[in-house]
Amino acid sequence: MQIRRNPYGKKIVILLNPYGNNPKIMAKKVQKKGKLQQALVLFHYILQLFGCKDLAALSRDLKDPAYEGVNDDHESKLYQELCRKLYATGPLTMERLHYYDEHIVRFTDEINEKRSEPIKWKYFQYLSLLFTEIYLDQYFADAQVLCDNLNRFLHEDFNHRADTWHELPDFTVDDLNKLAFWNATGSGKTLLMHINIKQYLYYAEHYHAKKTNRIIVLTPNEGLSRQHYEELKASNMHVEMFSKQGMGGMFQGKGVEIIDINKLADKDGDKTVAVESFEGNNLVLVDEGHKGSSGDVWMGYRQKLTEEGFSFEYSATFGQAISAKSNAKDRKAMFEQYGKATLFDYSYRYFYADGYGKDYRIMNMNDWNDDELLDMYLTAYLLCLYEQAKIYGSDARIHNKFLVEKPLGIFVGSSVKAVSKENKREVSDVTQVLLFLQNFIDNPNQAFTTYIRRLLSSDDGLKTKNGYSVFGTSFQTLKKGMAVEDDKQKFADNIYRGILKELFHSTISGAKLHIDLQKGGFEEIGLRVGNSPYFGVINVGDGKELVKLLQANGFLCEVKAFGTASLFATINSPQSSVNMLIGSKKFTEGWSSWRVSVMGLMNVGRSEGSEIIQLFGRGVRLKGYKYSLKRSKMLDACYQDEFIPKGLPTIETLNIFGVRADYMEAFKAYLEDEGLPTNEIDYEEIVIKTIPTVDLEATELYLPKVVDGYNFKKSAVVEPADSVLMNRVLVKLDKYPKVDLLRSKNVETSYNASRHLGKLSQEHLHWIDWTEVYFALQKMKAERGWYNMELRIEDFKHLMAHPTWYELAIPEANLDFRDFGKNVEQWQDITICLLRGYIDMAYKKAKAREEQKHLKDTRITYYNIGVPEEYTVKVRNDKAGLLDHVTSVKEEVEQGNFHRDRVFDDCFKTLNVDMHLYKPLLFLAERDVNGKRPFLDEVTGEPVLQVSPVPLNLGEKNFVEAFRQYCNEHQDDVLASKQVYLLRNESKKGMGFFEANNFYPDFILWILEGEKQYVTFIDPKGIRNLKGLTDPKIQLFHYLQTDVAAQLANENLILNSFIVSDTPMDKVEFWAKERFAPKEFMLNHVLFMNDKDYVDTMFDMLLGERGKKI
Repeated sequence: MQIRRNPYGKKIVILLNPYGNNPKIMAKKVQKKGKLQQALVLFHYILQLFGCKDLAALSRDLKDPAYEGVNDDHESKLYQELCRKLYATGPLTMERLHYYDEHIVRFTDEINEKRSEPIKWKYFQYLSLLFTEIYLDQYFADAQVLCDNLNRFLHEDFNHRADTWHELPDFTVDDLNKLAFWNATGSGKTLLMHINIKQYLYYAEHYHAKKTNRIIVLTPNEGLSRQHYEELKASNMHVEMFSKQGMGGMFQGKGVEIIDINKLADKDGDKTVAVESFEGNNLVLVDEGHKGSSGDVWMGYRQKLTEEGFSFEYSATFGQAISAKSNAKDRKAMFEQYGKATLFDYSYRYFYADGYGKDYRIMNMNDWNDDELLDMYLTAYLLCLYEQAKIYGSDARIHNKFLVEKPLGIFVGSSVKAVSKENKREVSDVTQVLLFLQNFIDNPNQAFTTYIRRLLSSDDGLKTKNGYSVFGTSFQTLKKGMAVEDDKQKFADNIYRGILKELFHSTISGAKLHIDLQKGGFEEIGLRVGNSPYFGVINVGDGKELVKLLQANGFLCEVKAFGTASLFATINSPQSSVNMLIGSKKFTEGWSSWRVSVMGLMNVGRSEGSEIIQLFGRGVRLKGYKYSLKRSKMLDACYQDEFIPKGLPTIETLNIFGVRADYMEAFKAYLEDEGLPTNEIDYEEIVIKTIPTVDLEATELYLPKVVDGYNFKKSAVVEPADSVLMNRVLVKLDKYPKVDLLRSKNVETSYNASRHLGKLSQEHLHWIDWTEVYFALQKMKAERGWYNMELRIEDFKHLMAHPTWYELAIPEANLDFRDFGKNVEQWQDITICLLRGYIDMAYKKAKAREEQKHLKDTRITYYNIGVPEEYTVKVRNDKAGLLDHVTSVKEEVEQGNFHRDRVFDDCFKTLNVDMHLYKPLLFLAERDVNGKRPFLDEVTGEPVLQVSPVPLNLGEKNFVEAFRQYCNEHQDDVLASKQVYLLRNESKKGMGFFEANNFYPDFILWILEGEKQYVTFIDPKGIRNLKGLTDPKIQLFHYLQTDVAAQLANENLILNSFIVSDTPMDKVEFWAKERFAPKEFMLNHVLFMNDKDYVDTMFDMLLGERGKKI
């Protein structure tokens, strides 16, 4: 018997058959309360199609911004990288990925058409779109088969993982028309929505699904509706705000209609429309739906709108929405729904860990003994905003280059009009804030300048629960100024006057705060000092009632015309004078601003947790340098060509000041759930410089490289029907139903063996519409920018009439003439697919052939080969032992005393390899001896150690150690009178081979003997995924020794390559399927790491015959 708990606390007793139980099931542990991220079956189902257990495994090597955008062939650069991760016999093929990528690129071009700044997808955005392509393809092909595959995955894989939730019910077909995307605020979910619309419409039409009745974007409020309207317009999409009068008109079904959830009802009303009026076959896109309607009303409406249709839902707070459910039954239902429906998880934990968005600092004053402590705390709020404003104005590059907007402070109160007594004074949250501002501006006794002095000297009396000064590490820019001043009080007086001028637009001490209710128009409340411009705006539902309350508290209030503009609506304008925004939860949604940098929360309770998290998400958004979305401290190396302005990290930090905000514990729990640091823990960043070990000015090392200035597109014309290209291209097209690809491995193996390979004969080709073929390929040519390729219908006919260049797997019945109409349509599709695949490969072969003609032996330097200048090691500051270890390594390197390996817990190693062109080399294990990921917090999953650039993996580390051992053992015999050098070849920065699918081998080895240089490219890798010995990565040695060597014509430069497989021979799938003599691996330069003599074998092959072909 096992006792488990479901995610809602109830015990479940399971009686296990002691004789017939699956041992995997017996191994399952009793599970604690479940978290949504542990229950995302659909997300993990798509991940396993790539052979990955989690997003970290799939996204490894994809995060470099160099992969954003498209290449010269108008393919996503990320597509090329993903192809490397595919299993040769897995369910996804390169051809299918190419098919999906074409859609993503085409749809992106369409929404970019009217944009001045075109969209380039980040890796997580691209993966989200790719997952959608895969899902919709399978869903429309056969929903029942998809359902069966999901349930098979649930029971045979997902439920046996130690870190997943095992109590989800089976999928039904009715579950499959709902997809959810768990995206952090600021991660671009709105733009993904636009592509999702196009993806859905494409597959619905492609698979001849029932025509969609309406496309509806469902929002929680009018503010978000307006925001979506503007975004859809910018994406060149036909969009309208929904109106009852327009229902059933010519627009219906042709574009996007936006409606907020509050306008839907069970029956028609003056301002509402009955949900039954929409019928059920709609495409509905829901943005933060659980925030727009009480209870689960909106879910019922969505269900009715999509009974025969489909829905996409987007939110940053699915997990919090589930936790907020007070009813256990409702919580369980919602948990199961999103566990099944969530296709992609890029919630805030991933967003922050990748360096996107601002840093954050969260403080909360639970109580105060007197007004002085509160005033000092709120003075710190103004001081923080002032410091950021001064930094912003100090360097134009902060705005122009790093795209930071002018800082804005906001204050959110739980109550606007509700009155409570504080220290014998009747106040509401808003009046409490305004009383403080009035006192600060008036400053009759210069108390606030004293507060400023104390805050800048950490003598404020405000302590954390651990007894440290709350602001001890804050205001560093201002503290530097104070440190050089002898008269500290005078400096504080100047800061006070600076705050008045910068934040309040006033130069007069002792002035009065004026509160103006806008006459007519928007009924906003403006805040000003004397006759100065408005520095603040109060945004609440009922401005008139609030003004009455403020008048009763002695404020100077009047009704005044502001003009035609709304202070709130123009807050993002560069001309806006507003520095502070005060209000209630009203503006936690439905507005968008990049300006928020300081946030005050007063008396905000647990019930507002989701709204505050949403507001937090808006506050941490950042455009970043070159729209990278990243804070400057986390910029990738390819972006660090700009000197980072002083103080920029300060302005890239969101500061949250809570006052009696009971949300704090809930918020802290949210951050911990997301695997993110709360304020108790931070990271220390340690930079370890790399040391060159070879003087490359004295030692000449060469590599084959294309000469500078050569441009293939301007120098060569590609003729697709070239007979040489036809002999070098092989296109494989599988037209069996895609659902068959999802069978188990055993079934798939036997099934593949019996597949029929067919050709399109002249009888088939007689029915082809060649004009349609021409325009399809012409469009592909234009999309890729292949203006040096010539396309002619005669060439297409010639290619299809000589079918030696393709293999077509197709049911035999699909080539007969019985179902004439259906089959002709399929033959047309096959012809286009084959020719698209052909010209894609032919163009790349032609490019490689022409560039090969312009190769020359090029002398390397530390700059043209991509050698990193330093490592950045981040260590969580509560890991004292690890911190001491990394610090001591840094000191050894800096002092020139690094002569031995340094190891920490066997999973983090600093290698000293004298033969390598620089040292040290850093290794970080992906798994420890128990199969667990090392250096992760067991509670939060937060990494406690991070290394950049990417450290060695286990296979690379093992090769380096074996290579070093060989060199040390043979320096007096085999390597006597020779010089040996090794270099780790960084992907995309080092040496790559276009001919071998843009392959970047991990290492380059030079052996110098007299005038000869033996240059060998070595890649320690798993070869389970490769398609056979003919794979271009394996055959790179042949290409180097023939084509490249002939072009260089340098008998002293001897080129070679090896694959060092960390996959044992008996685990290589292509060998298990088609056995051949093991020596064939060696003859094709594939060695196995589990052969302890593999380095000896490699050197024997390299030097035994003095570089001749083996």
